[in-house]
Amino acid sequence: MECYFTSQAIESESTKHNAVISFTVPEMNIVFRAQFKGDEKECEYAALLSLLEFIEINPQIFKNKAVEIFSDSFEVVHQVNNEMYCNADLEPYRKMAVLFRKKVPYVLRFVPASDNPAQNGLHSA
Repeated sequence: MECYFTSQAIESESTKHNAVISFTVPEMNIVFRAQFKGDEKECEYAALLSLLEFIEINPQIFKNKAVEIFSDSFEVVHQVNNEMYCNADLEPYRKMAVLFRKKVPYVLRFVPASDNPAQNGLHSA
């Protein structure tokens, strides 16, 4: 089942952002949005981890389905897939995402923002 995540800054205070994190499961018409405060990459990881937690606590929706997760966050996708260096500040987030694979097997792929339905309805700051 295809799932998508993203984040969008709505306000900036130095390096921290008030952001909207978003994920969607189009096949089930599920859209989730919440505010989160952190730097750009922390917000992107928060969106992924929120999606993974949702998948974990709703096994009936994902039972017997291959989970494919897509994002327009090039760095997060490639860091979680061990294809790009992850700095020490983000490593705890990356580790959590990797550990979720033991509970919720998933593949993670990059998709351009224009092809990411989690972006629908989000507006730039």
